Amino acid sequence: MSGSTLSDQFQNAISAEIEARRARGLKAAFSEVARLFGLTERRVRACWHHEIRRVSADEFETVRARRRALLMQRHEQLEREMAALAATLDAEGLTL
Repeated sequence: MSGSTLSDQFQNAISAEIEARRARGLKAAFSEVARLFGLTERRVRACWHHEIRRVSADEFETVRARRRALLMQRHEQLEREMAALAATLDAEGLTL
């Protein structure tokens, strides 16, 4: 994988997490995402603005693994919500 592709994927993963937390403001989102991935707020902000030129393999793998874990958590939460909704609708005699 080329360096620019790696950098783009890295920045896109960070940016997606920022976007998911943006409701409370960018500054709060930068801070939270920095804590989540073990990065500095400055590095996270640079990812948001797509200013990163180099990403180490270790840094990329850490972010990739953590992002995957976060997506799995969201997926499980959505499955629970869908099951609860389906149960409620079944109890009321409705269907999805």
